[in-house]
Amino acid sequence: MQSTPKSIWQRISQNSLVRKSVSIAMQLPRAAVRATATRSDYSKFPPILANSFPKSGTHLLLQILSGLPDTRTYRSFIASQPSVPFRERSHQSHLTLLRRIVPGELAAAHLFYHPQFHTALNEINCVHYFIYRDLRDVVVSEAYYLTYMNPWHRMHPYFARLERMQDRISLAILGLPESNGKLHYPDIGVRFRRYSGWLENQDVLSVRFEDLVSSLRSQVLERIVDFYRAHTDPSSSNGFNIDDLEAKIDPHKSHTFRQGQVGGWRDQFTPKHTAQFKEVAGELLIQLGYEKDLNW
Repeated sequence: MQSTPKSIWQRISQNSLVRKSVSIAMQLPRAAVRATATRSDYSKFPPILANSFPKSGTHLLLQILSGLPDTRTYRSFIASQPSVPFRERSHQSHLTLLRRIVPGELAAAHLFYHPQFHTALNEINCVHYFIYRDLRDVVVSEAYYLTYMNPWHRMHPYFARLERMQDRISLAILGLPESNGKLHYPDIGVRFRRYSGWLENQDVLSVRFEDLVSSLRSQVLERIVDFYRAHTDPSSSNGFNIDDLEAKIDPHKSHTFRQGQVGGWRDQFTPKHTAQFKEVAGELLIQLGYEKDLNW
C-alpha cells in the first residue's frame, strides 16, 4: 500500500533526530522572547508545565494542555535524567532550565521533585500539571518502549539483549543491580518516589492517566481548566472550555504511542512478576489508590 503524503509527514515528524533538530532550532526564538519578558508577562501569560513519570501519558497531557489559551511551544523537554547520557542533571542545571521557561510556553518534563524546583516554578507563575499511571502498566509500557521504540536510550541495549518479554518486564520492575556500576536504573518503586513529592504539593494539579481515558475525562478537563484560570487574570482566560482541550486529543500523533491500555498488565504479568512488583512497589499501589491491599 502506497503511503499518503500525510502518513509520510507523520513518520518524518516522529523521527527522533528530526524532533531533536526542530527543538534545537526553536530555542533561538525562545531566547528572544526570554530576553524581553517581564514579570507582568508571566502574570498575564503563565507558562504551563506538563510533568510526568515516564510512560504515564506525557503526550496525552501535552495534547490536552495545548488547548489552553495563548500557549506556544518550543519543543522544550526538561528531563531530570536525560535518556542518552542517562545521568541525573546537576541541581544547578535543573534550576537553569526551569528559569529559561518563557511566558505562555507549554513545556514538557520528567522532573524529579525538589522544594527548590517547586520554588523556581512558582517564581515564574508556572501552571504545573503532573500525570501518573498504574505502575504495573508503566513497567509493561517501558519494557516495550526501551526494547523497540527508542534505540537511542542508554537502557535500550539492556532490554534488547534479553530474548523474552517476561525478562524485560522483570528488568523494568527490579531495575539494574547497584553493582552494575554504569547506569543508575533502580527498581520501579525507587524510580517513582523521585517524583512523588509533586503529588503532595498544593501548587500542582495531579491527574491520573486512567481518568483521562475513561468516562471521567470531562470532570478532569474541568479541573484542568479551573486550575489554569486560578493562575491567570480571569479576563484573559475566558472564552475557552473543555471542548477546546478535548479537540486536541489524538493519541496516534504521539511518537511513543503503543496501545495506551488500562490494565493491560494483567495480560503480561506472570506470578513471578506479581511477586517481584509487590516486593518493590506493592505499598505504592495502595498509596496511589490502585489497590486496597496486597491481595491482587
